[in-house]
Amino acid sequence: MARIDVRGDIIGNEDKWIYDYLEWDATCPNDIRRALNDKPDGERLTVSINSGGGSVMAGQEIYSLLHGREDVEIEIQSLAGSAAAVVAMANKNKISPVAVIMIHNASVSGASGDYHDMQKNAEMLRQINSALASAFARKTGKTEDEILKLMDRETWITANQAIEMGFADEIMQENASYTNAVTGMRLTDDIRRRVLSEKEEAGKQEIRKKNILDDLDSFGV
Repeated sequence: MARIDVRGDIIGNEDKWIYDYLEWDATCPNDIRRALNDKPDGERLTVSINSGGGSVMAGQEIYSLLHGREDVEIEIQSLAGSAAAVVAMANKNKISPVAVIMIHNASVSGASGDYHDMQKNAEMLRQINSALASAFARKTGKTEDEILKLMDRETWITANQAIEMGFADEIMQENASYTNAVTGMRLTDDIRRRVLSEKEEAGKQEIRKKNILDDLDSFGV
């Protein structure tokens, strides 16, 4: 059976190379797309989730890739939080007895501007919350208003509660490791700039090295 782990931050495709460079766990839509394309015909893909979430847009894209496919099943191994919780709603799912689902409102980082911009950001967040709530409502059968209330107060849902509330279809029998914290995105703007700077400098060093070797060759050394 084909399998892919959704671990660490859920991120956009453009940032995946930075996480790989730093050897941080992360999952982007292209990871899921490749797993779907690479699995043998007729074989089921198991999507194993242990993530505190991340990018809303990336989570929505992964949800869309997995939603409604007959050849996909989802396992919540430890934590499905925030954007990862949305991914967990994309298809039939199982949840570990010790796993939890966490849902809350979307947030924005790095915002700047006057009060008009802040009002636009607030409206955008309300629209994003509504879009996310629709995925939870579709899975659970609850109304969007009921889901929005749960998101508004940041709700943590145990395995038994997930079954009762419709967030999960069945409880897994095997044991899984447990994570009890949701952290922010590891990749900050400062780290991104530093890695880009280091990569650029490394590229310059390679060019200088090549030029030196070319000069040596020209002198027959």
